[in-house]
Amino acid sequence: MALVLLQFIPLSLAAITPTMTIFVTALMAHDGNAKRALAVVAGRLLGLLIFGFLSLFVLRQIPEQPIQGRLDQTELIPVIFLVLGIALMLAAGYTIFFGHTPGKDEQPEMTSHMQHLSAPVLFGVFLFSTFISVRQLSLIVAGTAIIKQSKSDWASELLLLVLLGFVMIWPVWVPVAIKFGMGERGDAKLERFRDWIRIHQRGINALVLAFLGGMLVAKGISGLPS
Repeated sequence: MALVLLQFIPLSLAAITPTMTIFVTALMAHDGNAKRALAVVAGRLLGLLIFGFLSLFVLRQIPEQPIQGRLDQTELIPVIFLVLGIALMLAAGYTIFFGHTPGKDEQPEMTSHMQHLSAPVLFGVFLFSTFISVRQLSLIVAGTAIIKQSKSDWASELLLLVLLGFVMIWPVWVPVAIKFGMGERGDAKLERFRDWIRIHQRGINALVLAFLGGMLVAKGISGLPS
């Protein structure tokens, strides 16, 4: 299990989503409590866990050992790593050359509208938005493939999946921790944190996508049958 958790670290870096972190930070700075921000976090976490469970279920239907005429896990999982790695590296290149860094007063209209939604509605929005986030879904598939390679039992796989879910959303816990830990005194820090994320989000996205993409490509190539 320890080896699997170590392999989650690169996924946790690639899971940094500046836009979502900026949104949660804005909610934490705007609200007197963390109810709506926690609804956002909980919705995204549940979406990741649902998709991760489905991914694990599909992978468990594939034979672990080679069977004549059937695709097995030793053939499929390296290909998954390779395809996801190439996709992430292409996404990193797109971010570098075509990415946009928004100005301080620039805020997408949809994000502006969502700041006025109630906690239950935000929970539902971020639950369902999980399933259209190609980046998040790709990382969950990579994470579940890593879990499946550990050849653990169902209980251990589910525990690792829950840990993977929390690893995937760790950046949004930063503003929550600041608000809970410092109260009103943390508002200035939240504002600075949001500005820092906004200014550097293009570089952050490109760096983490390129790093994880390269790692998955290497992992995929090394696992391909000789």
